[in-house]
Amino acid sequence: MATDYLNHFNEVVMVLELIPDMPDMIEDAETWRPASYVEHFAASGISDKDLAIWAYENAPREYVDALEDFIAVADRKLLDAIAQIKAVLRTASEDELRNTVSSLLTDIKAVLDRISAIINGTMVRLDQSQIDVVFQRAGG
Repeated sequence: MATDYLNHFNEVVMVLELIPDMPDMIEDAETWRPASYVEHFAASGISDKDLAIWAYENAPREYVDALEDFIAVADRKLLDAIAQIKAVLRTASEDELRNTVSSLLTDIKAVLDRISAIINGTMVRLDQSQIDVVFQRAGG
């Protein structure tokens, strides 16, 4: 599978990181929408997008299932983070805003690390209790 999919998440993370210094960037963050692996590549201009989609469709099911599970967590965490940051943006001090953004992004980056590990073929197998913790933290 192709690592370019991570750009879908990394771009909005970078925008969120800018918000404490550039609060108007929340408007850019709000335009972000979840996209599946296949949707991302189908809409991209990447020359090897058909190969990336083929690799995904032919990857071992356990990897695809794990990837989709973590994508769902990342999507939910990012949408929640955008909403939470927007909610505190008007009332929080600069330090409070910076701490809120940092805390939210720490959790999101941990999930993105899992997605990266799956895409790069270095997936760590989790036992059910570890999986439950990930989903509990995601509110699922």
